[in-house]
Amino acid sequence: MQIFWNTNSGSKINLKIPDENTGEHSVYFNRGVAGSLAYARKFKNRIPGSIEMTEKETQEALKWLSRGLEEAMIDFIKKAKNDSYALRAAVYEFRYLPVLDEFKDAYEERGVDVQIIFDGRGELSENSEAITESGIPWDILKARKNEAEKSYISHNKFIVLLKDDEPVEVWTGSTNLTEKGIFGQCNVGHVVRNKEIAYKYFQYWNFLKEDPQNATFDTQTLEIEPDIDYEELKTGTTVFFSPRKTKKILKTYADCLANSKQLICGMFPFSFSKKMKEIIKQDTNFLKYVIIDKKTVYTTLTSNDIDNVIVYGTNLKDGLYDWLSEIHSGNLFNPNRPGAGTNFIHNKVILIDPLSEDPIVITGSANFSDNSISGNDENTIVIRGDKDVADLYFTEFVRIFNHYYSRYIAIKMSLEFPNQENPLLLKTDYTKWVTSFFNPNGLKYKRKKMFDDMKA
Repeated sequence: MQIFWNTNSGSKINLKIPDENTGEHSVYFNRGVAGSLAYARKFKNRIPGSIEMTEKETQEALKWLSRGLEEAMIDFIKKAKNDSYALRAAVYEFRYLPVLDEFKDAYEERGVDVQIIFDGRGELSENSEAITESGIPWDILKARKNEAEKSYISHNKFIVLLKDDEPVEVWTGSTNLTEKGIFGQCNVGHVVRNKEIAYKYFQYWNFLKEDPQNATFDTQTLEIEPDIDYEELKTGTTVFFSPRKTKKILKTYADCLANSKQLICGMFPFSFSKKMKEIIKQDTNFLKYVIIDKKTVYTTLTSNDIDNVIVYGTNLKDGLYDWLSEIHSGNLFNPNRPGAGTNFIHNKVILIDPLSEDPIVITGSANFSDNSISGNDENTIVIRGDKDVADLYFTEFVRIFNHYYSRYIAIKMSLEFPNQENPLLLKTDYTKWVTSFFNPNGLKYKRKKMFDDMKA
């Protein structure tokens, strides 16, 4: 859709708004900021579904937190309207009952051929409990167990839609089928309408249903999409599946970072490859913005490069000055173990030069770690040259980054300098901050120039 926006100066700006129901890609991000002043003000930090909230209030809170992600996931399953359709899913955590119920309705009420593979290693007990509660038939389900390799996980989160036995669309991304995944952590659901890509997912699913050992499976994934060098990365959408025989694809991703000319953005729930860390920490002339779920011995990054901004997820636990106290997704959706897993960032996203004429978006289920490539069942899509997709991911990255940057820095400053002025207040003396935007070697100047150089 295109609209024209009249500015006060009388000039017109032509805005192109993607239609979520057409085109090759549709992208859905949840609110991703359960720990926020907005949630504290709107919902008083109460837990959805608890005695603290009425049913109506719970639904309002979940809708606000979902921001369309839950609705898009269920609508994707609803696309299978009758027995001319089929659904093939591979999931890790399979516990959000409304989605299980939608799969059940597709199978029992609409006659859709539904088959689902779920993780039967670490998640077997809780997945089985939810399956039993939902009443979804066990004969359309298969647990991925692979008894010989229990240390690895079946970490995919994808659904293939088939029409008249032909794969036509795929739902993928980082979102686990849990309340915490859909409503809590920062997550994405990504629809790809590309028959070639859908067919590759279908191929992968058919290999996966045999519960193969990795010695076989890592050869099959390379048959679908072999390893490539950075120079071979084509314009368009490419999908890479795991497990793989080597970790070469991690080097390819690292080379994408190394070839950046303007900007790198990274969202990492956990630790990631050593080569990527080295490139991020290097002193370069381009900007690098990274957000990591939490600071650990494995995720701590230090760099002397002024163009490098690294932030960790956090919330204002006790409030700060006139700000309200906040909670995070662990408090809301796993109150018995609020510190378990990731509570802020669960997206696995890398953006390379997203504002350029040749952007690269890397997204999916894999965490850019050795295990994710060589051990786990995973999928990652790489989208090159699609400026609309890059704009969507970059806009979301900026939103999430700014949310956590302000909290991380404010808390850090208040701890390091407890007697100084409020770190959340803007400086009123413009000479203390404006000049930094005009230093050609400074971060703020380079960031401003990056936007100035964008082609409208």
